[in-house]
Amino acid sequence: MTTLPEIRTHSSYSQLAVGSHDAVVAVYTGADILTQQQAPYTDWEAAAAPFRQIDKEFGKSVVLVPAPSVGGGRLVLSPIDSVDDDTDDVRKVFDAVKSGVARAIEAGARRPAVYLAPLPASVNAVPDADYSRWIEVALLAGLKASYVTLVVREHRTATLGADAVVENLHSIDLVVESHSDEELRNAVKRATAIEGGRRLALDMGYGDPERMTPYKCAETIQAAAASVPGLEFEVIKDLDMIKQDYPLLYHSA
Repeated sequence: MTTLPEIRTHSSYSQLAVGSHDAVVAVYTGADILTQQQAPYTDWEAAAAPFRQIDKEFGKSVVLVPAPSVGGGRLVLSPIDSVDDDTDDVRKVFDAVKSGVARAIEAGARRPAVYLAPLPASVNAVPDADYSRWIEVALLAGLKASYVTLVVREHRTATLGADAVVENLHSIDLVVESHSDEELRNAVKRATAIEGGRRLALDMGYGDPERMTPYKCAETIQAAAASVPGLEFEVIKDLDMIKQDYPLLYHSA
């Protein structure tokens, strides 16, 4: 199973050191939201102004602009078109973060900072739309953009050795204003636990049949479970027992 990128959290943009990241991915619902966050917005708006003047569609989709004030000189603006319509939910946050981080990766970034502007208060009035875990969802989106499939990781390692890039990202700096450091640490803990399980499932399910045989699946699970304290499991290799006790599995595996 892959090692997740290092995740560092910041409750204020001012805590972010320029040398710690090589791009900033700003996720927001509107320019008015960014305007309220005065620290970064002044420099960002100055960088975006020339593009805004010539493109009437600017700000409606993901865009990369050069910005000397941010690490790597890369500023990715990834707007969320809406979060409070009756069909909106937290997947809008996921899509915006994933698209923004993917654009940063395409530009050559490996250590992006993801800046999450506050959601408008109107999201609380949307029926059946739960945004209470939107920070975890945003992290999962960034980690999904970073994931490299098992077969590709193994190929890169076999051909490039120690120089192989087996993960799209080395680190993520998560910046969320108006949230305590403890809240952000807890969000990271929950998101990384979910992502660890998701990657294990992806590794087992995505590999071709010759690579991920039943024995290889067992080896993969054993390796992942070895680091989980208190977890007990049993690997059954006796075909007669499997045929008798698990007939459906026996005839389909």
